[in-house]
Amino acid sequence: MTAALHALLDPPTGRVRVGIGDDAAVWSPSPGALQVITVDECTEGIDFRRGAVTLQDAGWRALAASISDVAAMGGRPVLAVVSLTLPEDLDQAGVLQLYQGMDELAGRQRVQIVGGDLSRGRVLSLGVTVVGEVRPSNLKRRGDGREGDVVAVSGPLGLSRAGLAILEGEVDPAKLEPRLVERALAAYRRPLPQTGAGRFLGGSRYVRAMMDLSDGLASDLPRLAQASGTGATIDVERLPIDPACRAVAEAMGVPPEDLALQGGDDLELLCTVRRRAFEYLAGRAKARLGRALLPVGSLERGEGVALLRGGERRPLELRGWEALR
Repeated sequence: MTAALHALLDPPTGRVRVGIGDDAAVWSPSPGALQVITVDECTEGIDFRRGAVTLQDAGWRALAASISDVAAMGGRPVLAVVSLTLPEDLDQAGVLQLYQGMDELAGRQRVQIVGGDLSRGRVLSLGVTVVGEVRPSNLKRRGDGREGDVVAVSGPLGLSRAGLAILEGEVDPAKLEPRLVERALAAYRRPLPQTGAGRFLGGSRYVRAMMDLSDGLASDLPRLAQASGTGATIDVERLPIDPACRAVAEAMGVPPEDLALQGGDDLELLCTVRRRAFEYLAGRAKARLGRALLPVGSLERGEGVALLRGGERRPLELRGWEALR
C-alpha cells in the first residue's frame, strides 16, 4: 500500500522533510526547527472490543498509538486533536469516559488535548492526531539502517499479545499465575509509549534507523529492512520474550516466539545500531532509562527477513498485523 501511495502522490517538497512511509511526517515550520505530525485510527471491532476493554482504556490506547509514532521519530509529543465517530448507543457520558482515558495518558506524557471533531457512524472510531517536536540532529527514520547494524528493541516482546489471548478466550486464565494475568491484561489495555527511550535513542549518533513495534516484529522489521535497502536476520534464541507471553504460549500449546513475533501493540521501539557501538549504547540505555536495549538480530545484504535458530536459517513466514491483509 505504501508503495502505491508513493507512486500516486508527489514526493515531499519545500518545508516538508518526511512524507509517506515513516511513522510520522516531518516539516520545518522555521529554520532549525522540525515538527512531527502523525495520525492513528482506532476502530471498534478491529483495534479493540468493548467488553474486553473499558471506554477509558479505548481512549488511552488510541492516544498511545499516535504518541508512539512520535517517539519512533526521536520526537517529543506536544499536543493532540481527536476525531470521534460515535455509534448511536454511545451518549455524552460514554464520550467523557473516552476522554478520561486519553486525559490520563496525556497527563503522564505531558501532552495537551486541544480539540477535535465529533460525528456519527455505525461503529466507534477514534482518530488521534499528535504533533511533536524533534531536533534536526535527533530525527530518526526507518530507512536509514545499514548492512551490519545490530537490530534491537527497547523492551521484552509479546506482553500485549498475551493479554489479547486471555481476553479473546484463547487461553484459560485460571491456568496462569494471577500476577502474570494482571500484567498481560494491563499491557493490552493500557500500553505505554516509550517516549523516554525514543528521545534517548534519537539523541544518539550510533542509532541509525528507528520505528515503533505497533504491528509486531514479524511485520515491522521487514518494513524497516525494505526501507533501508537491506535484508535482516532475527536470532530466535535471543528474542526477549516476556514471562507472561511464555506462560500464555505454553498454555495455548504454541511456540512463545510466535506470539512475540506476531504480537503488535507492545509499543516498544525497534532500532538499528552501529555494531561497534552497541554494547556501549546498551550500557548507557540501562543507566539512563533503567531498562536494557535488547539485541534481536542484524541487518544484512540482500532482501527479506530470515529466522536464525540453532545455526539454521529459514525465511520468516509469520506476519503480524496488517490493516489491508
